[in-house]
Amino acid sequence: MNYLLLDGAQIDGLLGRIYSLENSPSAHPLYQQSAYETLAEVGPVLVAVSPASGLEQHFIQHWQSNAGIWLESDADETVLVEHLRSLIHAQVEGVTVLLRYYDPRITRSWLGPMTASERDKLLGPVSRIRLPDDTAEAGLQRLNPQFESARYADTPWVILSQEQLELMTQAKQADFEQRLLAHVQEFYPDCLHNLDANAQRAWVVNCRTSAAQYGYCSAAAVTRWATLLAELGSDFPNAPDHEAYRTLLAQPGNLPAQRLDNLINELQRQLLRTDKESVA
Repeated sequence: MNYLLLDGAQIDGLLGRIYSLENSPSAHPLYQQSAYETLAEVGPVLVAVSPASGLEQHFIQHWQSNAGIWLESDADETVLVEHLRSLIHAQVEGVTVLLRYYDPRITRSWLGPMTASERDKLLGPVSRIRLPDDTAEAGLQRLNPQFESARYADTPWVILSQEQLELMTQAKQADFEQRLLAHVQEFYPDCLHNLDANAQRAWVVNCRTSAAQYGYCSAAAVTRWATLLAELGSDFPNAPDHEAYRTLLAQPGNLPAQRLDNLINELQRQLLRTDKESVA
């Protein structure tokens, strides 16, 4: 049977969307009956998917790249739900963390490098996970026809090594950099038009690195920082004529988000002044 494991943090109003796209869906929010029940609205939801249904088509067109994974399993649905619920968290050096294994970018970087026996244990009743760009015969498959399933407990049974954690972080970072590059290519093509592919990637890495130096690491903040670099040059904010921006960055009493707002407002003010001078 085919299932989708969808990410409520990436899809607003996920349960409502499921019911609008699938007739009489069997949907299971995995954070329910766990220590994270209060977060159920933004947690993962498992739902059986009918062939050629609206839900299947919408998943393929809009969600499969970053908001869920396709699962196949012949196990009892209750067993499948319990096993997948057992994977929602993990231990890293004795600290419990939420494990967003249903993000396809994380799925591949986590399960892909494992040995077959390691992967089989984690897949449990899941016979196959299909990820974007996999062929019909490919995917992350359980090789042993026999499986053991797990049940949720407040103490995670999954333990992540630092190496695994780093691989998952790198996968998400690379995906974000690709999306940031696409954003800059669409809205600020002039700042990249003389750069080859390697230089464009270096531009994006420089953008993320320089933003992090000032405390901006979220996707939204780095994307706004990219606007400043695209308009003012990759030496922002260290160029001699960027003193006004450096003053705003060093302004005491403002939260980082307010400083970023002030930078964007100053950029818009200067662009408007330049436009007026060119008209005059």
